[in-house]
Amino acid sequence: MNRKSLPIVCAAFLIVAMTVQFIVSYSREKADLMKQMEYKMELAQKDFIFEMYDMHEATDEISHFFSEFDDDTQDLYTLLERVLWHYPTLYCCYITYLPECSPTPGQWFSPTAFRVKGDSIITYNDNGHISYEERDWYIRALNSGKNEGYWSLPYNDGTHADPVFTYSQKVYDSNGKLTGVAGSDYTLVWTEQLLEDIKPYNDAVCQLFSNDGTLIVGSGEVTKRYNMLVFEKVLEPTDMRLVINVPKRHIREGIAGSILITLAVLLSGVLILGLLLHHIRREHDALVRVQTTNKLMEKEMQIAHDIQMGILKGDGLQVTGDGLQVAGDGVQLEAKLIPMREVGGDLYDFHREKDDLWFIIGDVSGKGVPAAMFMSAAVNLFRAAEVRANSPKEIMEEMNAVLSENNPSFTFVTAFIGCLRIPTGELLYCNAGHCEPLIVESRKSKVESLQMVPNIPLGYDGKFRFVEQGCMLGEGETLVLYTDGVTEARNSTREMLGMKRWMQQVERVYGLQVTGKGLQITGGGYVESLISEVKAFSGAAEPTDDITLMTITKTSAVQPLTLRVENKMENWPQLRTALHNYGLCAGMQARALKKTEMAIEEMVVNIVNYSGAEWMEIEVESRKSKVESLNAKGLVVTLRDNGGTFDPTKQEEVDTDTVTAERQIGGLGIAIVRQIADELSYRRVDDVNELTIIKNI
Repeated sequence: MNRKSLPIVCAAFLIVAMTVQFIVSYSREKADLMKQMEYKMELAQKDFIFEMYDMHEATDEISHFFSEFDDDTQDLYTLLERVLWHYPTLYCCYITYLPECSPTPGQWFSPTAFRVKGDSIITYNDNGHISYEERDWYIRALNSGKNEGYWSLPYNDGTHADPVFTYSQKVYDSNGKLTGVAGSDYTLVWTEQLLEDIKPYNDAVCQLFSNDGTLIVGSGEVTKRYNMLVFEKVLEPTDMRLVINVPKRHIREGIAGSILITLAVLLSGVLILGLLLHHIRREHDALVRVQTTNKLMEKEMQIAHDIQMGILKGDGLQVTGDGLQVAGDGVQLEAKLIPMREVGGDLYDFHREKDDLWFIIGDVSGKGVPAAMFMSAAVNLFRAAEVRANSPKEIMEEMNAVLSENNPSFTFVTAFIGCLRIPTGELLYCNAGHCEPLIVESRKSKVESLQMVPNIPLGYDGKFRFVEQGCMLGEGETLVLYTDGVTEARNSTREMLGMKRWMQQVERVYGLQVTGKGLQITGGGYVESLISEVKAFSGAAEPTDDITLMTITKTSAVQPLTLRVENKMENWPQLRTALHNYGLCAGMQARALKKTEMAIEEMVVNIVNYSGAEWMEIEVESRKSKVESLNAKGLVVTLRDNGGTFDPTKQEEVDTDTVTAERQIGGLGIAIVRQIADELSYRRVDDVNELTIIKNI
């Protein structure tokens, strides 16, 4: 190629490259916009469904409590007010009796509670002025199955200021007799706010249509539909459709920046190409350059190894060749990572914040530098999320959202994140496709796998919602965490170690320390012993994967959970979170745990409103640890306050025949607590009220 033809060739190359770049940029921007819109549609659908489920749960709660009362004349208004209080976005709830089941036979009876401006709650009865057999929600609910209900489209029957939609279902009395229909209503105000929130651009238009194409509500008017990208999605369980209209000009605006950058890169490339054409080096120079590059790469790999090992540290202690050993107040942790190459994809980290020990162990797919970079990102994300998050689940979902974004190689991370509350032994954890940890139970002298929910690894789906679990770690018990490089280690005959042999090795290492008094903590060294067992099995065979081990041993006695707060209702969420986490770790089922929280909440409301106390205190422990002679497991919750003497266990049963104003304070709440609790006791000690509630697991 001569010098005269070089500019022509470069110009043609630029034209072709810019054309290709425009096509690629346009396709990429359109694909990104489509993906963003699909994500927005998914969020809108989930928000809508969550509201629907609140309606379903509220109506189901009304039906559940209604069926447990023996007297048909029980105070329904208090029940309906309580439901509205528990579901703050609910507009209205009611129970409409069949005429033949009405307290006044032959007449319509429909006690109702609805929310007015300022979050006030008003109850009323229509006194038979409305014939409900003409209401679609009433007829459809009666015609549905026993465990089914009816979802309505938005409507306005003249009884509401704004359009509402309803979920209704049958209700039965304590004898199983069909008594009427229970229902819950929402207005469309929240829908209008939802449409505004999901707009990707200020000039986008969001609309909600019924299944017949009728516009229900919208955030604006579509004037030039041919210049719009239209996205639609059906919102189940209703037949309504969500439509988002986005101007196409946003695609063109996103392309301009990409073209300018590409032009600058191409011009630089042409300049470099011209220089290379005039300065071709000899083969010897190329060989020298390659040799120099190889040496530099070896040096960079060693630097990368040192940097990666420097990342793996906890509480300011650096990992050495002998692994990490940290002995703290009430807990002992050991950890070690052995990369197969200079750098690897395994990771671990931990941090102690007062009485909480946060930790992670994980394994990145792939090997070498790409896996090491992904590993570094995962560790830094854990450290950033751990500062803000309140649970392993929140950390896992925040990490997953970031790692799933812009992940064209589909690299993923299996991870196990946990938080050990050292005094109580509560272990909250969330697993993302990682190996099942082992629990070394010193009292029983055995090793068991920790139960796992099969969540997906990090990096696949940024919208995935992880499930959090819990268990209790007793004194002298050890949690053994590892990566699959341990169980998939092979010997010279290519035989894999496997889970069974691995558990036997753990039993052998910890069995050396088991005596008649249980596991005796001797200062560490278990990780090194476990790694020696794995190496002994592999022999001279080359390693096939990174190996990482972490052990966490609780060295102090288990203490009950105790939390004292100022006697204000604003402190209840803090108490409820602590109670919920303890119940989850103790093995309580979700429904029983929710009922227990409801019972405690009733008592907290009484303490705040009527005791005159300055403070209140909650103490939670498992029934097994409190009463060793009993086989039953459960939660023992003790509420204390320094208010006036009040024994709720001696209060008379609620007389539901009397009106609300004539009843004793707290009567209905105490009735609910008696119904939920398996045991209830009270005593007065040192001018302090002490109420103990026991709920069996």
